Amino acid sequence: MRLAIADPPYPPHRTERFDRPDGSARIVTRSRARRWYGDGTRSSDQLVADFHPDAAEWDSAARHRELLEHLVREYDGWAIATSPDGLEVYRPLPIGCNVLAWVKPNAVPGGHRLRQTWEAVIVYVPAGRRSGRAGGQVPTHLIAAPPAKRFAGAKPDLWTRWVLEALGFDAATDTVDDLFPGSGAVSAAIQSMVATS
Repeated sequence: MRLAIADPPYPPHRTERFDRPDGSARIVTRSRARRWYGDGTRSSDQLVADFHPDAAEWDSAARHRELLEHLVREYDGWAIATSPDGLEVYRPLPIGCNVLAWVKPNAVPGGHRLRQTWEAVIVYVPAGRRSGRAGGQVPTHLIAAPPAKRFAGAKPDLWTRWVLEALGFDAATDTVDDLFPGSGAVSAAIQSMVATS
């Protein structure tokens, strides 16, 4: 089977602010793609990622929807990493999708009252591998610290193994495409699983 893992730049962050003179709300949108992977501004203490001149295209909800539709057409099973608020741009999800939670115990505090300690993973398990009899059960959450690498968005080896187990990965028959190689951590974990199978 053809499987894919997609870890694109996350959709933009939207907040509601009540700072107008009349007290009414305004929606503020902050780029994540340009900020982390393009020419956007970030403070000097923030992690560095590869520069991608086309990063800004991922600040569009339509671009994320195109990715989802591509995965549905081209792959038997797939996973998309995103932020909890980023789930909205992928909805409605295809029937059969599940949303998993990667819990990051050492998540960096942000400027919001609620500390974001998890990220979402949308998983579409291939038909025929959805039953627990088809290779055991996988929990819908993973507690794992992000890697110590100084690279924005890098996923730990354990994350990739968990996602592949959720997809029912079989090294003897399946291929896996890492659609956003970034730090190379996901591709390295895939190769490691293939080598040890």
